[in-house]
Amino acid sequence: MRINNNSRNNFTGLINLARPLSMFYNANNPLPTLFIETGVTAGRSFEANKTGGKIEATERFIEQGTSAIIWLWGVQTLKKMGETIGPKIFKLKDLNFDVGFDYLRNPLEDVDKKLLAFKTGNILVSAAIATGFIGFILPKINHFITNKVLTKKKKKNLTTLKPTNLKDFQKSTKKNNLSFTSLLDKSMNLAHILENNSTARLLITDTGVIAGRYYNARNKYEKIENLFRDISSIYFYLFSTKHVVKGLNKLTGNADINPDVLKATAEMLSEKSKSLVVDSKNIIQNSYGEISKENIIKIEELFKDKKIINLEEFIANFGVSDKAIDMSKLQPLLKGKSVLTKKQAQDILSNGWLSDSKFLHKIYNAATKSKYNQKNRFISAKYLDNIRTSVENFVKQLAKSLEKSGENLTEDIIKKTANSNIKKNFAFYSIGTIISTFALAILIPKIQYFIRKKLTNDTEFVGIKDFGNNK
Repeated sequence: MRINNNSRNNFTGLINLARPLSMFYNANNPLPTLFIETGVTAGRSFEANKTGGKIEATERFIEQGTSAIIWLWGVQTLKKMGETIGPKIFKLKDLNFDVGFDYLRNPLEDVDKKLLAFKTGNILVSAAIATGFIGFILPKINHFITNKVLTKKKKKNLTTLKPTNLKDFQKSTKKNNLSFTSLLDKSMNLAHILENNSTARLLITDTGVIAGRYYNARNKYEKIENLFRDISSIYFYLFSTKHVVKGLNKLTGNADINPDVLKATAEMLSEKSKSLVVDSKNIIQNSYGEISKENIIKIEELFKDKKIINLEEFIANFGVSDKAIDMSKLQPLLKGKSVLTKKQAQDILSNGWLSDSKFLHKIYNAATKSKYNQKNRFISAKYLDNIRTSVENFVKQLAKSLEKSGENLTEDIIKKTANSNIKKNFAFYSIGTIISTFALAILIPKIQYFIRKKLTNDTEFVGIKDFGNNK
């Protein structure tokens, strides 16, 4: 039965939040991290100034701001410099490939070992230089600047406070209550905060940075503060935002889906709604499709102890089809052969909307900017599986909308649900980012200074305080 639907099937009109939301799904987009780092630099500098004084705030600002710049742009700059200079020195060609592989994609199988060794080494050296600078050199620079400031203040105070006679000296001392210790109390600040980029790869470099900060700490109290601050920061940099988003989506029944993938899904569902009667009861069935029990058994046997099979093996068991050939093109050739995963084999034998190979090409293209089936690019199988799962979750969300409204599927309902999804995801990612920033910029410093007060019975900047033999 054909349904009359006068909508134009144009989903370019999804709300304007779709574009800013997409930055949260792009690991290479620096804006979410830049927002966090800006807030953290400002917040920690403010807290340091309020508690330890101007010197601590200065150290915090230099340390935090410099670290952010290096992790956001420095590593990539070093890597590009290596890729520009290295090939000229070692006479290398064609470094245009990704370092990474799994059971389904391997851009390295035809790469010369010399090229692979250079590119891998260049990445590791770039990260090591950045880690070494933040962990070992930057603290030394901060200490040097602080020592210069303290030396200058000491000389200035000795000159200004030199009395002409005993009366003047007593009067001056009484009026200003000046002592070297009290002057330092007003200008003290804590040093060595190590913060890292929220990208997962920096979790590895955290160990080196934390070790460097610990090694360069000026006394045991600064070591304790550095360890607490740096280790407790890791969770909020790398995991907390995702956990907040996951929890809020689960609570509201909202799908965590890339807005570009959502647009492609909405367009496909809109086309289906024009030619079929789709309600809350059959949308799931139509989306997933069905496979005969006989084919399920054959697939289980075919993939016994295997993650992939050659396309020829599938054809030998189930016959040739355009869908099977197109499905095998979702990934590049592996060792010169077209391959299929178990899920792809099941998709070929089902007639579900989400198992259509053309649709899968479309959403993978939207999610990876056309990199998913390029031979020299690595997109993990797990990442693409998550894309597929996010689409399935959106269909479930749409089914609930249909059940609630009691209506059949139309473009208007699809667009309304898609826009609601985008609004919620933008709100959830924003909330997650704000929570992470608050914890890093305000909460952790407050706990740090609470620890300082308990250990030293003072709020003075431990980096410049004289603890005598108790260091």
